Amino acid sequence: MIYPKILFSNSLRGLTPSWSGTTLSGKPPANSYDWSDYSYFEADTGVLDFTVAVDTTLDTFSAYVATFTGSGTETIELQYESAASTFTSLVTINPAGGKLTFNEFTAVTVLATRKIRIIVTVGTGALLIRQLVVGEAMVAEQGQYQSATSPRLLGGVKVTNTISANGSILGRSIKRVERMGKLELEYLSPAWVRSTWEPFAAHAARYPFIYAWNTRDYPTEIAFSACEGIETPKHMGKGDKMSASMKLRNLIADEFAI
Repeated sequence: MIYPKILFSNSLRGLTPSWSGTTLSGKPPANSYDWSDYSYFEADTGVLDFTVAVDTTLDTFSAYVATFTGSGTETIELQYESAASTFTSLVTINPAGGKLTFNEFTAVTVLATRKIRIIVTVGTGALLIRQLVVGEAMVAEQGQYQSATSPRLLGGVKVTNTISANGSILGRSIKRVERMGKLELEYLSPAWVRSTWEPFAAHAARYPFIYAWNTRDYPTEIAFSACEGIETPKHMGKGDKMSASMKLRNLIADEFAI
């Protein structure tokens, strides 16, 4: 049984960052947490500070980096203000171009008026960052069964063959290639559906999210996913258990032009 994890509640959203590096027109820091897969934050070496308005719990950090142009070592480090003007490191990643990471750590609480800090270090050049997400991951109450599918596997390939009068195949064209999937959960408690699934579904109806389908066996197979359709949660007829499902379109980190 596979328990998927999803990061959709971004604690950075709605906060105004302070950025110590260079800000480029059209590629400002705000692009790093807008949930768009077509906009970028072009970052050189610098520090992003976000001051939280209320006590905020964090346990996961995801960075979606499109490309790295330059040379030298590049890192993105997540810190939080554990005491006044004292910052504690939570995780450091090496975001090679086209990389999407899902990094978990022991949960911490950032107190109101303190900062979440992201330190970007670049040797030369710049990082094109699509998305930074910091928050609490949603872990499925029950795992997936036969419906669990890796977002890296090809799906939805539609082929048109051109055939001659004698039946020979003259050529073929791929009409569409997508990485589709389905998030299908069963034997859920009504309380979990209402408290956890419903807020996630409301987000997914409008915005993408970070989808880790199987962190146990395939920790690097992470997708930037969008909802293709949400089914109403249903009672299963077995006690008070419920099921919920959602069709997905998955964008994997090293393949942008699907």
